Amino acid sequence: MRRPQPGGRGQEVGSSMSEIIRPFYIMAKPVCGVCNLDCVYCYYTAKPKQLYPNVHHFMMSDQTLESYTRQYMALQPTQVNFGWQGGEPLLAGKDFFAKAVAFQSQYVREGQTVANAMQSNGTLLDEKWCEFFAEHKFLVGISLDGPAEWHDAFRRDRQGNPTFHRAWAGLELLRKHGVEFNVLVTLNARNAPHGGDIYRYFVNRGVHWLQFIPILEKDARGRPREFSCTGEQFGRFMLEVFELWRDRHVGLVSERLIDSVLHTLVHGQASLCCNASRCANAPVLEFNGDLYACDHFVYKQWKIGNITDAPLEDLIRSPRLEEFAALKTELPEACRDCEFLAYCNGGCPKHHIPDAETGDPKRVNHFCEGYKMFFRSALPELKRMAEGIQRGQMPSPAQRAKPAAAADESPPSSAGRTPGRNDPCPCGSGRKYKHCCGRR
Repeated sequence: MRRPQPGGRGQEVGSSMSEIIRPFYIMAKPVCGVCNLDCVYCYYTAKPKQLYPNVHHFMMSDQTLESYTRQYMALQPTQVNFGWQGGEPLLAGKDFFAKAVAFQSQYVREGQTVANAMQSNGTLLDEKWCEFFAEHKFLVGISLDGPAEWHDAFRRDRQGNPTFHRAWAGLELLRKHGVEFNVLVTLNARNAPHGGDIYRYFVNRGVHWLQFIPILEKDARGRPREFSCTGEQFGRFMLEVFELWRDRHVGLVSERLIDSVLHTLVHGQASLCCNASRCANAPVLEFNGDLYACDHFVYKQWKIGNITDAPLEDLIRSPRLEEFAALKTELPEACRDCEFLAYCNGGCPKHHIPDAETGDPKRVNHFCEGYKMFFRSALPELKRMAEGIQRGQMPSPAQRAKPAAAADESPPSSAGRTPGRNDPCPCGSGRKYKHCCGRR
């Protein structure tokens, strides 16, 4: 979901610290992989049995929540970002999140600001949840794979029933209560051939914060499973999205990959961990305090430790995290001389075929073909926009003949104008202009 991404230079945080800690962000899983849905492609609902076969109740205790909040906030500078995911985090209940907010208020230091972001399937949202999120200014990401015909192909509940209309009803409740939200679309074999249709579907319904994440899950022999998105599908999907965005919605719609490329062009580093030059700065905290290296690598071999057994400060400095970072920094041969290396950096190690953990230099990113398709076509225009951003101007739509606007489409932005305070920041950070480049 949209959130400030870790990265950049190391900085000293916490008043009692004498050593530098690299900036990091924790994704907390208060109910492990427990979920009310049974999505075909979900890799996380298997985690409870894989990791904790003798546990029957997956719920973060008050003691773990308090310890996590206290230690995490002590290690963060002025901005503290809490991320909540699952499974389905709403299953933790309203009381749990009320306690989370109370602990944050208890441990906030002078000059610190706190933000909360949550990723949800949206089907459990009601008026009370949305009132709570509005009061405490939560950012809520809703997982939707497009209109019902594509969303319901793989995203069904445990009784096999479709879930689109319940998820969309949750989104509308967030909108009704003024809760900031975005939509996460997983690209799979069913919806990936329909990039333009899916993009228009959301934008024409007032969804202006989008992220499209391609799915790759492997079978026991390391081969992509049948529902996975191919590299070519990913590339064509993103090009269809880019062309529509370029011609109609520059400065009005935020899309994850486009924003990250712009961020790289303007600031010299990606805003996404999967496209950054290194990772290992976004660990996962499980319900019982176990800390794992990454959301995509919650395996026993990548458990860093437990925050009740060792201070979080020590775990974040663990040499094991540096070993994990090597999966990213030790690039495959195919990447080392690539003209697009600065924008991809090999992509997510999870997407490397064969598995990155083998250390095979001949491995390649499953989505490499798609990345190259996208960069080859989109970079010239994105570079033009980045030059405008560096001059303090909102990037303008491409100068080309455009079809008449559909009646329900948003109007294009004014060419070259300075962004408004509440516009998405044109640098691609995912924040409002007033909280990002506008503040500087």
